[in-house]
Amino acid sequence: MRFVSRYTFKDLRQLNRLSLEQVADKTDISIERLELLESDSSLITGKELNSLSNLYDINLDYVFLGKQSDFDKKLSEYLGGTP
Repeated sequence: MRFVSRYTFKDLRQLNRLSLEQVADKTDISIERLELLESDSSLITGKELNSLSNLYDINLDYVFLGKQSDFDKKLSEYLGGTP
């Protein structure tokens, strides 16, 4: 059985080597709000979810269901491994 973990929005930001300021500029979400969402993503609005999923290039199945086959492949390729 394969262990499946789910990356947080903070993990995704750090994996993409972005600062909170850069994410705020790219999404029009305030830094304060991003800090809150990184600690508790259950408070996210649909608009914020759409902005962050577009920025990090993840689909909503990953966010809601933890399905990460596409994300795992992208991460593996980024890190120089094989999918």
